[in-house]
Amino acid sequence: MDGPNVNFKLLDLLQKEHAELHGGAQVLMVGSCGLHTLHNAMKAGFTGWQIDKLLRALHYLFHNVPARREDYTNITGSSCFPLSFCGHRWVENVPVAERVLEVWTMIQKFVNAVEDKKVTKPNTASYDAILAAQGDPLLIPKLQFFLAIARSFNPFLKKYQTDEPVLPFLAEDLTELLLSLLRRFIKRELLQDQTPLQLIKLDISEEKNWVSLKRVDIGLGAESAIKALLGKPGSKIGELSVLHLRKECLQGLIKIVKKLQEKSPLKFPIVRQITCLDPTRMARDPEWCILQMKSLVQAFIQGQQLAGGIAAGKNIFYRDSRSG
Repeated sequence: MDGPNVNFKLLDLLQKEHAELHGGAQVLMVGSCGLHTLHNAMKAGFTGWQIDKLLRALHYLFHNVPARREDYTNITGSSCFPLSFCGHRWVENVPVAERVLEVWTMIQKFVNAVEDKKVTKPNTASYDAILAAQGDPLLIPKLQFFLAIARSFNPFLKKYQTDEPVLPFLAEDLTELLLSLLRRFIKRELLQDQTPLQLIKLDISEEKNWVSLKRVDIGLGAESAIKALLGKPGSKIGELSVLHLRKECLQGLIKIVKKLQEKSPLKFPIVRQITCLDPTRMARDPEWCILQMKSLVQAFIQGQQLAGGIAAGKNIFYRDSRSG
């Protein structure tokens, strides 16, 4: 599928054609591609740090330049190079960021050798970007935070890159994903017993709803990296710098969650109602499922996808599922 705007335009054209061919019947709306929403949310949260610029630069500096790759190998003793960054699939760049963490020490050795004029200096924008990033003492915690968020999206990404009928599970999985992000910076009591619709309407820009900066969950990797920096002899990193980083992480989380709230399929009643077809939900709360099925059938009737007079059938279905 294409991007969200293209998808919505296609849906609009499809609705018109479908209505003309089928007497005004409408295709039921369940939102744009949820996977694109995740990628765009990640992009919104991390472009401020220009992580994408660094990850691209690291790959292009050595890509198709055999002499430079040889210099790097001779200096570092390593033939492990940065991977290619994909700007359209942010969440899938976990291996790219992991590779950067793996080779960053070698990259620094190479840059130092260049600056000491031991090897030819690359006169490229990629090298300039890497040189600038080397001056950021908090780069490693930032990359670790990026990984923590991207990894939290990965299970959803893997599950829903499929042609199987997984729509009945979408609302619950999206809700859990959204909660996992909100728990990182929103006070827990505000998240208790919230419905999916309440979560996407939750005001996350209000400071009174946040935990303190020191309690913002930036991930174990980032916490470990910060601890290592603070304990390093002669480190220029102090508590004030760390608090500033935590604030930037908080702002990034807010941007990510806002994007998810704005574009989430959870906004569409059909997505929430069709959870009634989840077998585990049927067994756990059959009465709720019956109510949601009534609403779902009503939506199909209003969209002229079903005729009326079928209410009894759904009750028989649920009664049989409970007894079987």
